[in-house]
Amino acid sequence: MVPNMALADAIRERSKSDKIKVRLAYMGSRRGPEAAMSKKAGIPFYGVTTGKLRRYFDLRNFADCFRVPFGVLEAWLKLGRLKPDLVFSKGGFVAFPVVFAAWMRGITVVIHESDSVPGLSTKMCAPFAKIIVLGYREAEKGLGKYAKKALVLGIPIRKEILEGDKKKALKLLGFSGEKPVLLVMGGSGGSQEVNNRILSEKVELGKKYDVLHLLGSGKGKSVREPHYVALPFVDEEELRHYYALASLALSRAGATALAELEALMLPTLLYPLGLESSRGDQIANAKVMAAKYDFFVIANPKKSVLEQLKKLPKRSKKIHPSRTADKIVDLILKP
Repeated sequence: MVPNMALADAIRERSKSDKIKVRLAYMGSRRGPEAAMSKKAGIPFYGVTTGKLRRYFDLRNFADCFRVPFGVLEAWLKLGRLKPDLVFSKGGFVAFPVVFAAWMRGITVVIHESDSVPGLSTKMCAPFAKIIVLGYREAEKGLGKYAKKALVLGIPIRKEILEGDKKKALKLLGFSGEKPVLLVMGGSGGSQEVNNRILSEKVELGKKYDVLHLLGSGKGKSVREPHYVALPFVDEEELRHYYALASLALSRAGATALAELEALMLPTLLYPLGLESSRGDQIANAKVMAAKYDFFVIANPKKSVLEQLKKLPKRSKKIHPSRTADKIVDLILKP
């Protein structure tokens, strides 16, 4: 969802500078956060029925077998009314009904895969896409014969994420600014494993760092202590200030978070989601980034957080701005 908003920002910016008329619409799941984020961004939202594409046995798979065709019909009807020139899909459960319906209507489809290992949604949509934009070149291996459609451009992020204000962050958090700040992120849904690690070492970490702990929605309540602040959720407006303040970070290895941390060149200890609860995409993402940059270090779960943070280099004063959103706009708006 966040990369889609980054792309929407870039399209609007380009339409103004090049004086071209662009009409945006967002089609997504009624059950997710897309509707609220689209409304906030001023983009008309159209809900589509969707079913989760599970690789394992689950009774809900039977019900979802009927949801997907119904979603295709809904998307087909709504696309007929909207008459778009192009459909850009970022993946997720709702992607296939919309992509397939667009293909049936002869609408150009461009899809994007953020992870270094293509997900099931991308593999299902690949036959119906004209171009498959990749965040990592390593993802080509998982596309089979559709790798010929691939174009490696990276992961779009919002420019504002690089424009934070340290003073605003200090004011929001109540930290003195005398200690380095450790930013802890467990992903949009939070991570109980990461949360438990930090809580078990909170006292020791607080002796060396001011800790900002982003718990994840529903993973705990706000806590404010002299050297430790826990928040269940922050929006992007606040997050950009916290990014600017942080000296180092601890994070899962989701593709969007990694793209933001890469652009900021923020030294980060990575705890990728394991195979027991994922398809291994975060492990693959973490390995790629750790091999590419010395400021990404994959954590050893048997060692303490405090001990491993010592391995991280100091944060550079430089940043590495991403041009991915602009490159994708070049692709989809070209005549």
